[in-house]
Amino acid sequence: MTNKNSFENISGKFLIASPHFSFNAPFDKSLIYVASHGEEGSVGLIVNRLVSHMPFEAVLKVLKDESVPPISSLPIYVGGPVEPERGFILHSDEYTKNLLLKFSDNNLAVSSNVEILKDIAHGAGPESSLFVLGYTAWGPSLLEQEMANNMWLISDYDKTLMFSANDDKKWDRALAHIGIDNSLFYGTPGHC
Repeated sequence: MTNKNSFENISGKFLIASPHFSFNAPFDKSLIYVASHGEEGSVGLIVNRLVSHMPFEAVLKVLKDESVPPISSLPIYVGGPVEPERGFILHSDEYTKNLLLKFSDNNLAVSSNVEILKDIAHGAGPESSLFVLGYTAWGPSLLEQEMANNMWLISDYDKTLMFSANDDKKWDRALAHIGIDNSLFYGTPGHC
């Protein structure tokens, strides 16, 4: 049971998969933006698990938009194992049409509508964005238990890290941001 006096809300921060633990996909070497964290549970989006690039022409055909976009492809990320068929756009908050959520502390927002995809395709969308499928979720006190078992490290949000195109280095860079050199960790435990 969570001690209410020691509860720390980590909404708006990054969870970094600990180098100590070997997670099953999709959490191995994951960097997760914590969208919501409270006593009722937690929700986040993995921001470094690129799975594909979809041609924007295909996206617009599905959306029944026949115009030719200036952007050739849409990077697609796995946001987590919950509702993997559901798409979200995590983006900078200067784009304000049909927002699902807004995180004013980090100048971020989440949208989940057709209009933002069309605007991104035509260069009228948000300055920075990630298209993610699915999300991560923990029930009450489950994330706290995992953190107590050193499965996750916590870091402040960093816009440059979040929207970096170098996805395979985000986890290492997040660790370095909090002063951890991953090269010092070994995949198997030592013996005395």
